[in-house]
Amino acid sequence: MRPAVVLLGALLAAAPAAVAAQAQWERESLERLRDSIRFSADTAGILALERVLIEEAKAERLEPMHHLRLGILALRLSELQPTEPHLDHAIGEFQWAAELRPDWPWPWYGLGLAEARGADRAGGFAGGLFTMLGLDRDRLAGYAFARAIAVDPSFIAGLLEFARIALSQRIDAPVQPALDALRASTASPIGWDADLLLARGRLERFAGHPDSAVVAFRRAARLAWRPDEALLELARTTPLTGPIDGRRGRSIREATRRHYLAAAATSDSRVAAMLRRDLEPILQREELEAFDGLAPGERGAWLAEFWASRDALDLREPGSRLAEHLRRWDVARREFRLPPFRRRYRWGIETWQSGDGELDDRGIVYVRHGEPTLRIVWPRSRPSTSRTDPLTRNYGNESWRYDRPDGTLTLHFVARDDPQDFKLVETPLELDVALDQLERRAHEVPGLDRLIRAGPNTQTWVSEEVRLQGRASMAVATQTDSWQRDYREILSGRAQWLAAGVRDGHPLVHIVYALDADAIRALPTPATGTVPVRVRASFLDREGRAVATLDTVQFVAVPGPGALMVAARAEVPVAPGALQVRLGVELGPEHGMVGPIDSLVAAAPSARALELSAVLLGRPGQSLPWEVNAADTAWLDAAGVYAPHDTVTMYAEAYGLRPGGEAKVRIQLTRRRTGLGRIFSSRRTAITLSETIPTGSDRLVLLRELALDDLDPGEYALEVTVESGGRRLERRRGLVVR
Repeated sequence: MRPAVVLLGALLAAAPAAVAAQAQWERESLERLRDSIRFSADTAGILALERVLIEEAKAERLEPMHHLRLGILALRLSELQPTEPHLDHAIGEFQWAAELRPDWPWPWYGLGLAEARGADRAGGFAGGLFTMLGLDRDRLAGYAFARAIAVDPSFIAGLLEFARIALSQRIDAPVQPALDALRASTASPIGWDADLLLARGRLERFAGHPDSAVVAFRRAARLAWRPDEALLELARTTPLTGPIDGRRGRSIREATRRHYLAAAATSDSRVAAMLRRDLEPILQREELEAFDGLAPGERGAWLAEFWASRDALDLREPGSRLAEHLRRWDVARREFRLPPFRRRYRWGIETWQSGDGELDDRGIVYVRHGEPTLRIVWPRSRPSTSRTDPLTRNYGNESWRYDRPDGTLTLHFVARDDPQDFKLVETPLELDVALDQLERRAHEVPGLDRLIRAGPNTQTWVSEEVRLQGRASMAVATQTDSWQRDYREILSGRAQWLAAGVRDGHPLVHIVYALDADAIRALPTPATGTVPVRVRASFLDREGRAVATLDTVQFVAVPGPGALMVAARAEVPVAPGALQVRLGVELGPEHGMVGPIDSLVAAAPSARALELSAVLLGRPGQSLPWEVNAADTAWLDAAGVYAPHDTVTMYAEAYGLRPGGEAKVRIQLTRRRTGLGRIFSSRRTAITLSETIPTGSDRLVLLRELALDDLDPGEYALEVTVESGGRRLERRRGLVVR
């Protein structure tokens, strides 16, 4: 333990058992004076009162109350006239009072308030020296508050300020002494004060005791006149008490969401600022401006929709992303907190600047994306003491890798100014790591192996390519947020989603997926001969709002020995328009797959102009059936691979037609050419079908059978074109003939 923390602990341990000598009426008179000028901007009036008190203090120099009152006035004047030396006067008056009555808590409390408003020496020139000597702002204020508690352990104001210092001080924070003092003060219901319980809960959480923190926050919520702050702290702490994913974490997720949204309805600007701070690392400027413009009554609904969309995007249970976000904040504050020194950026070297004053770049990325798949803490090639050039100085190097369905992110961090301040860099060339260490783990870091093995002729362009990849990873890592589902075993297979048909007036999306048959056969087979497969899907509009979700369990028959894939279908109605879609399929908590975010256009059944659905394709009797109505059945194939003698069924729907008019339909199957075939071979159409159909309603159903007629093996494109009312639309679908 550091000497400063030991000293503070010794002060509290030496606290007298008896009540301090300062009378209650003296404390109340000081509080009344402080309250009377707290919101006053009458500088002339306060200065006039100060002159009167100075004359009284000259007459009675040994009266500590005179000096305490002068210190309170000087404190307020330092806020109104910051360029004048009022703060130094306040410190001098409180020190004088402390010399006269060291057994009173108020002189030390006032001295702590004055020191806490002083200049941040740790953030300025020679900040490290001031911190090392214990002369930084937080250290001096914390020492004074500790003295106030030492002479009177029941002094609430001193306890609260000491707790605040313990949480805000970033080097040698007196967390345990402050926590011990608060535990002693709130040990019985007699000492249960809402503010004290809030302070104790924050310290309990910071010290790694979330269960005790929850108890303190619950008591504070019951006792507080306005429990919003306690409810928000309760929401921040509940995710730390147990797992938050799966069924085991359901009660934790629900409690977190309930407390969070209850606090979000607050009209307290301080609680609103706390909510905003929680969101800052993951929101863009426009989103923060939208949040700032919300009225108190609108904030809860906005946040509920915001977090529901995040749950949907990551295929998580309701409330999961909020709970995970608050858990990440707790980890970031412990492990990635910036030192108190001023953060500096070098022009042209740091390509991204977070602007955050609490977390380093690792903390920002952690809050956005959570625990990396791989985290490498590299050993430095040379001790930092041998570096005199600030541009090459190095205190640490890390590389993080995130394996994601949307693409791998590779991030590199370097600490140049302080061992606790890591900044993102574009390329591993900026890491201060010995070559043998890089070679040892090069296969784990994308791009590093190529960079090491590049020869003199390719080194330049390989370095530039790796740098551009690193910059792209930085852009994704610092502008998006996620909580990817991680599976111990990745399930192989394929999936597609097609919007065709109508249910209850909404477009219907068919999710067709095919899974590896060996993976299903490897599962324990129940007596029914089927295994459960969980299917999750989310659909979001252009603003990122979830417009439809699917979370269902389907039972798939165990395939025979000769089967390679097992196909199944699910369906869900969605909102019309351009959508983002994400799909996940799993055979168990540790065996599944999540697809990347993809796009989908769902035609509107009630459209006034022509719109065309996706094209469904399959083999009757062999593909997955979909009963359109009592008379028609469409077929869906997950693989899209057919034999030359097959007959396939095509299905599509057109909306927005004019009743009594006509629609021109053309169906065309064209051979695709690849490579040199595109240059030396002309485009060849294998099948063409054209017809004009009278439109009896605003909806047209196209159900056609196509005989492949011994087509040559290869890749083909099926094009469906509909023309009506002066508008022409086309949909394409690929297929393979083998």
